[in-house]
Amino acid sequence: MDGIVGLYGLDDHELVTKAFFATGACQHRGKASTGLAVANGRGIHIHKGLGRIAEVIDYHIIRTFQHLEPVAAIGNIGYTKRRIPEKMNVEPIEIHPKRHSTLTVVLTMDGYLLKEDDIKAELEPDYRFETNNKTEIVGALLHKYLAQEGIGFEAGRRLVDRIDGRGTFALTALIHDGKEAYLVALNDDKAFEPFCYALIDGTFVVCSESCSHRRLGGTTAREYDGAEMTICSPGGIETKRLVERDMMPDIFQAVYFGNVASLFRGKEIFQIRRELGVELTRHYPASRADVVIPNPESGWGVSVGIAEGLKKNLYPALIKLPQAVRTFQEGVRMARTQEVGLKFGGVDSLLKGKNIAMGDDSIVRGTVSEGGSVWVAYNAGAKFLEFWVSYGPMFFPSFKEWHRGVECLQELAVQRAFMGGNPYDKTLDEVNAAVAKLIGVDEVKYNVIERVRKVTGDGSFQAMDASYPIVEAFWPDWLKKEVDTFHRYRGSLRET
Repeated sequence: MDGIVGLYGLDDHELVTKAFFATGACQHRGKASTGLAVANGRGIHIHKGLGRIAEVIDYHIIRTFQHLEPVAAIGNIGYTKRRIPEKMNVEPIEIHPKRHSTLTVVLTMDGYLLKEDDIKAELEPDYRFETNNKTEIVGALLHKYLAQEGIGFEAGRRLVDRIDGRGTFALTALIHDGKEAYLVALNDDKAFEPFCYALIDGTFVVCSESCSHRRLGGTTAREYDGAEMTICSPGGIETKRLVERDMMPDIFQAVYFGNVASLFRGKEIFQIRRELGVELTRHYPASRADVVIPNPESGWGVSVGIAEGLKKNLYPALIKLPQAVRTFQEGVRMARTQEVGLKFGGVDSLLKGKNIAMGDDSIVRGTVSEGGSVWVAYNAGAKFLEFWVSYGPMFFPSFKEWHRGVECLQELAVQRAFMGGNPYDKTLDEVNAAVAKLIGVDEVKYNVIERVRKVTGDGSFQAMDASYPIVEAFWPDWLKKEVDTFHRYRGSLRET
């Protein structure tokens, strides 16, 4: 879930500074690595490294890059794709053809590609791969199609068709043809990954989230539909939808991962989360809560809605401590549990002796809840704790976790709550009770998919119903079996 940006401005003397700020606005999307690349009439230059943006890009790098008088730039905030981040995998990545080519391609991508060995084998006679990053494979395909079709929309269409059903992507690429520099932006046909653009003071800015546009003092023109491509060149800026297919945006981006000030399919993410909280109170009108508190930070939006619906006071009774890290991106359970223990503090005067409604965006593995915020609330003297969840029960893992094997299914809180059993033939009340016992609270109140869809619109609810953007031919066998079981039981079970 990287954060990516791309900028194009022929006479923008602050282009690199803008690229720095636009990229930095996506810091919430990753903690592993950072990179910037710039292009001018002479070529493309890259600087990247492990760490957050302030640890990798300093004033001297910005000044050096700006002295190159670039017309285009791309940036990346890297999500932890592997358990141990490696410098060779940091983006942006330059593509290395084995034979002479007039085209230089440097790209960064937010997305994921499944079972890519056949594509890599096809490309290896013509390209030298220097990383273990799937972005490099997509980039080599892009280079191949650009070399064959020219720098135009047909190359983008071929890439979209090749990745269709086996991956998702939004990418920005710098291209140099030996004379001029170009910026290309392109996404998959389902628009699964968030992607948007704006024209700010004459500079074209494309990014993962609209918070980057706001950081530059602009507003988003619009979000990309599926299979849309922008080509920026000295001749102008042109955007075209290459194929029209049903879109499937990732709903979890709005529920959890995105910045609250960003837009998701035209709607502010904070308001999406607030409305999800209101919908929860319509589904569960009865509550013992004296006060509502958020599980910081992503629980704020839903908690505002819960407080509004229950007509209860909202208090910031849990504090996210300065040493906190984003534990969702930690794949090792023990390390995640240790980091959670450093994450929260509680305000005793707001919690002691109170019945609490705690709002949160989701329960994925459950470690943040059971090992962090829940313990802090009870330790501060909370008498009764209802855990309200804006998303529904997460039965299935993200397809970006499948490479880890069946473990990524078994570690989910809903699966752990019914270890050795079957969560799919249970009513929502039974699921709520089992997960409440698992994470150590008095009650859990999950949302239902119909109410989530009412707020967010249609898209991929992959964790709740296995509506993956991936065709079944690329699913692992253990998942196929699990989804068959899910449909067999849930088809005859009415959620209440």
